[in-house]
Amino acid sequence: MNGEKVDPEDLPLHPEYTPAMIQVRGQGVVYVADYQTLESGWVRLTEWRDRRVKLPPHKIEAIREVRTEYYDAGTDGEYVKAKRVAHDEQREEASADDSGGKVVVAGD
Repeated sequence: MNGEKVDPEDLPLHPEYTPAMIQVRGQGVVYVADYQTLESGWVRLTEWRDRRVKLPPHKIEAIREVRTEYYDAGTDGEYVKAKRVAHDEQREEASADDSGGKVVVAGD
């Protein structure tokens, strides 16, 4: 993605993104474009601005995946598989999020 903003109407398929609401201890809920749980137990988050950050497991209280859907983004009868955030309000929230769901975690 090269630092470009992640589009909630056209989520990456390779690798496939999983948007989520992450409850971060001491900070509240953060809406991210993607998350991955690493073998070490740390969680890698990708913000909507395509910035990545890793958090230790003790900072994560909960992860709730956001519903997504596949749809035909093709034109002129050509099928083009695309993936987007399923709910209009959540797509708008991600699109309007100038902070990119910025994750700021203070030291322990």
